[in-house]
Amino acid sequence: MLEVVFSDSAKGAMKMAKNYNKYNMLSGAIGYIGKGKKLSKIELKSQFEGEALGGNSKDVVCIGFNLDIGDIARGIDSEARKNVFLKVLGSVTFEDNEIEQYFNSQLEDLEKLLTAARNGEAIRVWRSNTPFSACAFAFLCDTLRNIECKISTITLPEYWEISDNTIQSYTDWAEISPGQYYRFLSLEYEITNNEKRMQSTLWNELRAENAPLRALVNGKLISVPEDFYDHIIIKNIPEQEFVMAKLIGAILGKHPLGVGDGWYALRIKKMIADGILEIVGDKDASHPYGKILKKANL
Repeated sequence: MLEVVFSDSAKGAMKMAKNYNKYNMLSGAIGYIGKGKKLSKIELKSQFEGEALGGNSKDVVCIGFNLDIGDIARGIDSEARKNVFLKVLGSVTFEDNEIEQYFNSQLEDLEKLLTAARNGEAIRVWRSNTPFSACAFAFLCDTLRNIECKISTITLPEYWEISDNTIQSYTDWAEISPGQYYRFLSLEYEITNNEKRMQSTLWNELRAENAPLRALVNGKLISVPEDFYDHIIIKNIPEQEFVMAKLIGAILGKHPLGVGDGWYALRIKKMIADGILEIVGDKDASHPYGKILKKANL
């Protein structure tokens, strides 16, 4: 069975989940941050309880491409898609070969998916209620629309009971411990051809609209303008001076929408360019979000 995820972080977790072994995890070095007491052996062991999904860790692909952002009218491997990647992650310096490696890895996983589908291999998709996941799932269904293959899916629930008196909220599969993926297998179901066609149609409608951004609104994936999330940023801007990284961290903590820090950074920079915010200092020149900002005196 080929496991399909929609982020690099989830791909790493899923590879570990396939052959999970808590004893291997416990045998590694454990670091402690801060002044809190060290966990006892029993407490430490409980942190790594879990089971393996089974199968081969090589049977995992990531269909990423950040499809909730930017131009989707042209090919997945187009220069337009590379430019989106560079734009959103523009605060980080990438070598040309690193960019090529990233996209080649994505394309190799896409080809691996197509090969598995054509060979009749079962495909299991792990999707979440995030814009990038919803877009990638619609794209996947369109890509496999004319291929007869079994596709099952597991949707990450917004809340999950992890003990008798504890409920955990989740945004994406990357947040799940590798040893806990097996717990969600009961949610798996096979999608019908009608659902596959419906998702394919949705993807082609979004491609035709080719908006700068796509978002989930009341559970529906729609095209939206690039300033769609700006009100969230504005609502969280402090009255006093602040570090850009702290503002982004606060937004991600309060609004777990599956929108990456890179997009918020991009929009904050736009607000600086528009004179809504101004730079007053630099707390950490080595950090892409190290600028000290304040509201401009308009």
